[in-house]
Amino acid sequence: MTATVTGEYNPQGWLCRSGARLLTRGLRVAVVTEERLVEVFSAGLMQFRYEDGASQEKNKKLRHQVENIKKGLERTELKDQVREEKRAKWEKENEHLQEELRKKHEEWKDSQKELERLRAQQQAIREKLNAKVFPTRQERRRAEERLVQGDDRFHIAVAGTSGSGKSSLINALRGLRNQDSNAARIGITETTKTITPYPDPSSTEPYNKFVWYDVPGAGTLKIPGPQYFNAQGLFIFDLIIVLIDNRFTEQDIAILQQCEAFKIPAFIVRSKTNQHINNIMRDQLGYTTDDSDDEEDYYSRLTKAKEILVEGTKATVRENLREGELNPNQRVYMVCSDGVRSAVRAQRENKEIQKLEKIIDERELIRDLAEAIVHRRYDLS
Repeated sequence: MTATVTGEYNPQGWLCRSGARLLTRGLRVAVVTEERLVEVFSAGLMQFRYEDGASQEKNKKLRHQVENIKKGLERTELKDQVREEKRAKWEKENEHLQEELRKKHEEWKDSQKELERLRAQQQAIREKLNAKVFPTRQERRRAEERLVQGDDRFHIAVAGTSGSGKSSLINALRGLRNQDSNAARIGITETTKTITPYPDPSSTEPYNKFVWYDVPGAGTLKIPGPQYFNAQGLFIFDLIIVLIDNRFTEQDIAILQQCEAFKIPAFIVRSKTNQHINNIMRDQLGYTTDDSDDEEDYYSRLTKAKEILVEGTKATVRENLREGELNPNQRVYMVCSDGVRSAVRAQRENKEIQKLEKIIDERELIRDLAEAIVHRRYDLS
């Protein structure tokens, strides 16, 4: 069926001859068929109400179709609205993420600049430490007059930080106890800024030819490593012992670097191993005085504590030497003053070393010191 819409407009819409009433949007004439009803309505051109007296069933169907179209459009509009809300939310989150990314990028660029600055500073310090400053003839002559005085004795310097046990080690290397009358003083704050000599008290050769020197520790003088080495006249010694407690100081590294430059034998020694072993047994292995009756358990924990100390010290020394661009495989000797004194006396009296539970490298240290001095003095390489 076809309805031709003509006539005048009234509040109910356009009135046509067939009795069909249409609500239009600015259209005066339109041709509407049943088949085009959905298409016309979907295009949003008009709303249609059929009142020509035809079958009520058809009208019902048409109304049902129109209602379905309305609902479909409403759902579509709702989906579009939800989609737009999600898109707006995503765009807002994206803007936030972009701003965060920009800030992180700026922070990264700042951190890169700081890293470059620190690297440049580290390189400058490394170059400063690695500088090989050789003494002049006048400096060498003054050092000889001040320290060795032109004699033929063996001069051995012991360098290390204040509190590292230098005085106790020097006493032990001389075969003395700390309370002996001619022993180096201990237990006092290091204030001296000059090297102090301690001759060996033995009257028997070759022991009476050894002189041990206490070198002021790091922090007592604000002098860079290479300049410190020359200012103290360390280049004049036959051998230098660098005494450490746990880690190296910058001055320790500088002394080792200068020893390498001057081809002076240098020994790295960790002192107070008996105290460190006791601390490991107590703090890491849980040993207390209440367990002292169990001898087997005591020696088991003692052995384990020694292993922990040795492996930990070797790892730390390797790392420090590598950072200082030195040979990371250089040996470190772990000793205590009681063990060193026992080894010295056993060597001098040609006896077996006194059995000490916590002795580690004392015998090897005494043996290697003597060999290094002989090879340097008499060039037996």
